[in-house]
Order: sequence, then structure tokens, then C-alpha cells
Amino acid sequence: MLVTLGLVLIGSRVAGRAEFWAKLFPDTSAADNAANDQHVVNHATFRPGITREDVRVLREDLLNSISDNQIGVSSGETAAWFVSMELAGRLTETQILGLPKARYAQFMDAPGECRGRAWKLTGTLRRLTREKLTNNSAEYDEVIDAWLTLPDSGDGLVHVVARSATGDLPFGTELAENAPEVTVSGYFFKREAYASGADGGLSIAPLVLAGTIAEVQLPNATGSRADQLTPWLIWLAIITCAALGLVVWSFVASDAVNRSQRSHQLTRLPVSPSFEGIRVETPHETLLQLETTANADERQLPDRAL
Repeated sequence: MLVTLGLVLIGSRVAGRAEFWAKLFPDTSAADNAANDQHVVNHATFRPGITREDVRVLREDLLNSISDNQIGVSSGETAAWFVSMELAGRLTETQILGLPKARYAQFMDAPGECRGRAWKLTGTLRRLTREKLTNNSAEYDEVIDAWLTLPDSGDGLVHVVARSATGDLPFGTELAENAPEVTVSGYFFKREAYASGADGGLSIAPLVLAGTIAEVQLPNATGSRADQLTPWLIWLAIITCAALGLVVWSFVASDAVNRSQRSHQLTRLPVSPSFEGIRVETPHETLLQLETTANADERQLPDRAL
């Protein structure tokens, strides 16, 4: 019994220390975040060898041919459009890692500074369709037309035209529910006007020309520390309850053994007390008996003196 209590106390003290659980279940969240930081961190800050100058920019004469706030691409912008698509298709994985992260407000407020440069976007896909090119001078006759919302764009949309799409991206006009997250690397072309309603109203959206639209690969879900500790805590609770049950059983068994011994039986009280053989006297009789005893003692005193 004492050994069982000692084991329970030792186990509770060991299990109550934080370093015991830290050694048993090391925290790997920091390593997981470091492995998946390419989705949220600009790698140019960690790779000095990759700079923005390594990526080609659009020529000055082509930049001057682009006009903002116009519907579609005009004939004067066609050459700049095809060159931008060609440059976007030549971006390598190493160059994409060093691209700056695009901001919706930056495209809308300073299009001249962003135009003709490569950017990296990550947003929610709202529409994805295939469109035929009417210009026969291109090496491809079909492009991917996509509309995205960025984390900082609110209800504002970003128009993306790409040469291809990877993964199992859903093609459709409306992707309101379960819309996937996608990443795009391409060149900002201009602020484009588009019809935003049946009443003929116009809105402005940034136009980005990209090589590929890729679905963001979410990191594998890993169990939390609480999920990992749950089965161990359940087994610890079961062992503790079993130990306490063993202690109670030991007390009961010891008490049963003690009851069967003779020394215990001698200390037990009678089950039904009896007053048989007891003589009841009144106070008068008791006083009379005491007086008689005193008189008898007095008569014996002279004999003792002799």
C-alpha cells in the first residue's frame, strides 16, 4: 500500500513538470513555419544574391505606349502586351523567389512606378475562364483570363491574363464559395477599365500579365501539442484511477483481515445490552444502608481499643 502511494506521488510530480512534456513532445511549430515561410515572406531579404535587377524590365519605348484607365488593350499597346507576356513566361523559379510582393493600393495609386516590372501576387480566385486570342501574330491562340481579390483590395478586383494554369483550378464565371488561393508572378501592365454592371458602369482594375497561375499549396495540417498530449493524459488518468482503486482495495482487505482476529472481537460492544442481575435501590435505602454500616463500625471501636 505504501509502495503504491509512493509511486502515485512520484508519477504526479514528474508529470507536473513542463520540461517532462517538452522532452516527450518537442515543439516543431517553429520549424514548420520556417519550412513554409515562402508563402508569406519576401525571400529577397534572406537571399542577397537575388536582387530585383536580375529580372528584366520593359523597354522605355514600350512603357510610353501604354495608357491607363482605358477599356481593353489598344492597337498601340499590342507590342508592349506581347513583350510583357513573353517576359512573364521566361521568369525562372529563382527569379520568382526574389520578386517583391504586390499591393493593390500600390498598383492603383502609382501605376507608372509599377509598370513594366515583375511582381508576385497571392490572392483569392474569383473567376477563371479560357479566352481565344484574335491576334494571329502570337505563338499561342488561347490565354487564361482570371480575376482575383488580394488581401488588401477589399471588393476591388485584379485582372490577370496568363499563358497557363496549373493544378486542378476550377474554371467558371463565379467562384464565390470555396474559392481557392492562387499565386501569380508576372508584369504589371496598366490600370484597366472594365464594365462592372448591366447598367454600363465602369470600374478600374490592375491588369497583370503572367506566365502561370498556380494554386497555393497549403501546408500539411499537423496535430497541435494538445492533440498529441491527449492520449497520454488519458492513459495517465487511467493509471492514476487504477492506483487509487488499488489503495482502496488494500484498505478494505486489511480491514476484513483485522475483523477476523480475536483481539478485534474482544473490543466489540454487545449487540443488544442486557440489565439482568442488576439490583435497583432507592436513595432512602442507600442512606439507611450507609447509616447501618456506620453504627456497626462505631460499636467495633471499643473492641479495637482493647
